[in-house]
This record gives sequence, structure tokens and C-alpha cells, in this order.
Amino acid sequence: FSHSFFCVNCSLLLLNVCNLLSLLIIIMPSFFASIEHPFSAVESADQSTPAAPFLDACADIVPFFDTLGKAFFAVKSDISGNITKLRGKLEKNPELDTLQKMVQSEIDAKTTTSKGSATDALMWLKRALSFMEEFLSLVSKGEQDIKKAATSAYEATLKQYHGFMVKKVFGVAMMAVPKWDGFIKACRGDSEDDEATIVQQISEFVTSFSTHLNVLKEFYDSKSLSN
Repeated sequence: FSHSFFCVNCSLLLLNVCNLLSLLIIIMPSFFASIEHPFSAVESADQSTPAAPFLDACADIVPFFDTLGKAFFAVKSDISGNITKLRGKLEKNPELDTLQKMVQSEIDAKTTTSKGSATDALMWLKRALSFMEEFLSLVSKGEQDIKKAATSAYEATLKQYHGFMVKKVFGVAMMAVPKWDGFIKACRGDSEDDEATIVQQISEFVTSFSTHLNVLKEFYDSKSLSN
């Protein structure tokens, strides 16, 4: 066999190996493009929020707080804890398949303020999600100062419900949030999405996210419950 024969075959082999490797390399989508259970897929009817799909969607966005730094671990923990409580309520009472039914059952039983109530868990979950909604809304509208956006969102949502010490903890957390480039990089992950695409994904997320939060806020208002 000639030298050129071996060279051609080696080249073909190398090409096949490269093609195989390209198939094995998976480009992961960005955070907001990779949510397995998006809020846009949660189908609400007659102002009722299906419990299981909504809680699955909430669980999927918990890792978002990693983009704001380790100081937001407490928020992640609080959200996860309240999701667990609500899932536990649903597991024990599968007939309470909407969040409104869960709360209404406690209103009827006069247990809304009882320790570990679904009403209380949903209230705090809603409050934490409202912080995320406000923060992302500011970002989607062009605010690139992440510290300013996070501070404004906290003051508009959670701050009024926190005591002195918790406010101090959040004050420290705000000092540790990343700059704009760091935030975009964290949201991008291993994807190739550019900054404009990431912001557009955030805007689309906020639209569907806000729809469900507004339904819950209106329900709590209609029942004269703390929002």
C-alpha cells in the first residue's frame, strides 16, 4: 500500500472521530431556556391554580437564586421549605388539587393561622416569588445595576415583612450580588446565547410568571388574607 493510501485513510478516520465527538458534545441551554416545568405550561382555569404543576414550576426556578450569590441561600431554603409543605398537603389531600382549594379548606376549618398551614406556606412562597418577579421585571426593562435592582425589589416586596435582623442579613446579601456581566454569565450557563437573548428569555418568563402570581394575590385579597 502506498503512503498516500494510509494518509487518506487516516484523514477519513480522524474526520469520523471528529464527527462522533461533535454528536457527543451537548450545548446546554441557558437557565431560563432550560426550565423543565415552565410557568407558561401551567394551565389555570376559572382563576384556579393547579397545585402540582405550579409547585413543579416553582421547584425548577429555585436554582435561579444561585445567580445572585451564595448569600441568597436563605431565600432558596425558604422557598424549598414552603414547596415541601404544600406538596405534603396535596399528598395527604389529593382532592385539594388547586392552591385555592387548599387555602379554602383551611378557611372553612378556621386553621389558616395554624402552625404549618398551607395558607401560611403559600403566603411566604408568594412573597419570595414576588421578590423574584420584581427583580426580573426591572432587569427585563433595562436595569443593569444588579445591586440596585435587587435592593429595589426587596424594598418593594419582602422588606415590609421582615424584622430588624433579617433586614440586616439582606443588606449584607445585597453587597454580594454580582455585577451585570457576572449575572448574565450565570444565566447563560454553558449555552451560546448572547446578552440580548438572555434578557428576552427573562422578559418572557416574567410575563407567564406574573400571570399566576397575580391570580394568587387576588385570591388572598378576596379572602381578606395577608398577602
